[in-house]
Amino acid sequence: MALVATGGAVLLSLPAAHLVGRIGSLRRGPVAACGMLLLLLCPPTVYAFGWETLLPVEFSGEMRCVGVWMLWGWPIPAVLIGLGWSRSGRVVYEAALIDATAAAAFFRVTLPLMCKYIGVSAAILFLLFFSDYGVPHICALHVFATEILGWASSSARTIDTVWPGMLNVAVTAFVLAAILLLWRRCAADRPVDAGESPPQSPSPLATALTIILLGIAWLLPLWALTTRLDSLGAFTDALVVYGQDLAKSIGVATVAAILAMMMGFGLVTSRRWLGIGLVGTLAFGAVPGALVGESLIAAYNHEVLWWLYDYWPIVAVSYVARFGWIGVLFALAVVTGPSRDLTAQARTDGASEAGVFVHVQLPISWGPALGGAAVFVALAVAEVAATTLVRVPGYAPISLVLIEKFHRFEDAMLVSLSLWLVATCLPGMLLMFLALRRRG
Repeated sequence: MALVATGGAVLLSLPAAHLVGRIGSLRRGPVAACGMLLLLLCPPTVYAFGWETLLPVEFSGEMRCVGVWMLWGWPIPAVLIGLGWSRSGRVVYEAALIDATAAAAFFRVTLPLMCKYIGVSAAILFLLFFSDYGVPHICALHVFATEILGWASSSARTIDTVWPGMLNVAVTAFVLAAILLLWRRCAADRPVDAGESPPQSPSPLATALTIILLGIAWLLPLWALTTRLDSLGAFTDALVVYGQDLAKSIGVATVAAILAMMMGFGLVTSRRWLGIGLVGTLAFGAVPGALVGESLIAAYNHEVLWWLYDYWPIVAVSYVARFGWIGVLFALAVVTGPSRDLTAQARTDGASEAGVFVHVQLPISWGPALGGAAVFVALAVAEVAATTLVRVPGYAPISLVLIEKFHRFEDAMLVSLSLWLVATCLPGMLLMFLALRRRG
C-alpha cells in the first residue's frame, strides 16, 4: 500500500511540478505554494474522516487509505521535482536539444538527472506512509503500524516490540541506500552545474490541473466534514471542552518543531556530519511510533529524569524522534537554497560555516524553514502511536481525543475538533503567503 501510494502521489504531482518548474521559485507563485502548504498542514487523519463520509461503507478500506495518502502527500514531490527541473533540468534539456530529438534529450539526458529528485521525494513519501498509524486505523485496516502498537500495549516485554519493529528500519535503510547510490551516480554523471533557469509563464493547463487537484484533495473532504455538523453549537462546545488540550497539543508540537529545526541546523552547518546525520535521522524516522514510545519509556523511566518522564517534555521528545528528519531536510533546503553565490562570497571573506548559515543562508531562506516547522507541527499533532505510550496526565493530546471520538461515534465532536485543527493552519498559511509575496 505504501509503495502504491508513493507511486500515485508522484504521478499526481506532475502538473504541479510542471507549474513550479516553469515559475522557477515558490516566491513567484505564492498562491500555488500556499495552497500546497495548506494541504500538508492539515493532518491526514482529518482527510480520512472526510473521505469516510464521502465514500460508501462498502468501499475498499485499502483503496481509501491509499487515496488519502496520495491526495495528502503529492505536494512534496511537486515541490522537489519542480525545483529540481527549474534549477538544472530545463537548462540541460534545452542544451541537449541541439544534438538530439526531444524524446532522446529527455530520456537520455534529463531524466537521469531528475531521478535523484524523484527518488528523494519518493523516499520521503514512503517513510511517511509506511510508518503511519492514523489513516490505516481510521480505514479499519490491520497494517504493520497498527499491529505493532497492539503488541506494545499488550506485552510487558520490550523485545516483543523491538524485534518486529526492526522491519521498518531494515526496509527504510534499504530504500535510503538505493537513493543515496542513485544521488551519487547522478551527480557523477552531471559534468557541470547547469545553474538556475530563468522563469517562464505558467502553463494554463498545469495551473488548472493543480487547482482542481487542490480542490479534490483539500476542499472536498473538508466540505464533507462540515455536512456532518448538526449545528454551530457543537463547533463552539468542542472549543469550550477541548480548547485547552488543543492549545497544549499545538504548543508541545511547536516546541518539538523548534528542537528539530535546531538539530537540523546543527547538522547542516557541519559538513563532516551532514551525510551521516541525514541518513541517520531518516533511518530513525522509520522506527514505528510504538517502538519510539517503548524506547523512551525504557530510557527515561528513572528517578533522576522525573521532570522529563512525567510531564509534557517526553511527548515533545517523542515528536522529535518521530519527525526530526524533517528538520534536517528543511535545514538542508536552506543551505542549498538561492544563496550559493552569497555563501561563496562570505566564505571568501573569512566567515565561518555557522556565521554563513546564520547571517546569509537563514535570512534569505527562512521561508522554507518556517514551512518545514509547520509541516512538522501538523504531523506531530496527528501522531497517535508514540503519543499513546508516552502520554502524560497534564493534558490529553488532541490526536488521541480524535481517535476516542471516532471509536465512540461522537460525530459532532469529531468533526468540530477536526475543523478546529484546520482553522489553526490558516494563520500559518497566511503568514507564509505574505512572506512569499513580499520576497517575490
